[in-house]
Amino acid sequence: MRLKELQEMMLIPDREILLNRLVTINNTEVLLISITSEQQGHRLWMLSRMPETPDTQETVYRSEEPRSNREKIQQQTDFGHQEDFISQMIIQGQTLTFHSSESNFITEQDFGAYMKLQHFVEKGADFTSFADVELNRLCLTVNEQDPSLPFPDFDLDKELDITLKFDGTVRSVPVQIEPIVLEFGEVQPAIQYSFHDSVHDKSRFFYINAVTRYDIWQEALTTFEKPMPQGYTDKEWQSYQDQYRESLESAYSKNEELVLVEYESEDNVQLNFYAQDHLDAKPRSRSGSGDLALFFKSDRELGPHGLNSRIGMVGPVDKEFGGSVTIELLSGYVELPGKTIKL
Repeated sequence: MRLKELQEMMLIPDREILLNRLVTINNTEVLLISITSEQQGHRLWMLSRMPETPDTQETVYRSEEPRSNREKIQQQTDFGHQEDFISQMIIQGQTLTFHSSESNFITEQDFGAYMKLQHFVEKGADFTSFADVELNRLCLTVNEQDPSLPFPDFDLDKELDITLKFDGTVRSVPVQIEPIVLEFGEVQPAIQYSFHDSVHDKSRFFYINAVTRYDIWQEALTTFEKPMPQGYTDKEWQSYQDQYRESLESAYSKNEELVLVEYESEDNVQLNFYAQDHLDAKPRSRSGSGDLALFFKSDRELGPHGLNSRIGMVGPVDKEFGGSVTIELLSGYVELPGKTIKL
């Protein structure tokens, strides 16, 4: 590392207002540290800890490769909260609007985080509540304000009354239900399943209407046999085909096809189903240029139960496979309205 690279990690603000306010947001202690102004813009700095819940007690931010697809999915799924991103903060009638946020857990080699924490301590930040917390369970968050907006001018002799605003958003929620065993084809008779939505503290229902196969290799071949799309040059179209084939070969063998489920859910909640065999299998090494993103849409707008029809991909299966499929529902996406918290 060069000295100039180390300097870029340092926090040397032109102006700074120390907030030093310990608050509880979504049952998690958060320290609103300070608001700083630099050439890059105005920033709100916060420190928090990973909450001690059954879902996170065993979570360790490490570099080891996951031993199964289940572990990989659990590591990649963000069961965050609406309060993860503050869209506005109002103090003494002045509004700070933030357009982006970045959060990082502190590692032992994170020199930039060390220097920032040292700066805050020198300015008078009180980290007593986090003194005994392991570094890799501490999260340093910075919310960015547009630099064209004015830096706040608070009367520091008066109380800093703080109001936080959070935009409406969509969040992933973990789901725990018994595995479901299904045969290929239409699902008869119709069974209503349910799961607990921990965000809204309510039970939600869904139906699985069909289990089908999708030959992704044949679909790719059919697509590439069609005339070249407008806007592509011959070289660009060939490059796209080569990259797609490379990603496809890295993800699936030519003896596999994909298992899809058609389902309906209360309030049109998107559900994430996975084949149990796929979850228990070891992740495949990827040699392609990137992960393959696949999206599916139902052929009909409404399902037989009058709800929006959705399609979910649950995993690959050998083309010769003809038995039943055991699937698990691991998570779903729910909508959250805007929220205001007065501290």
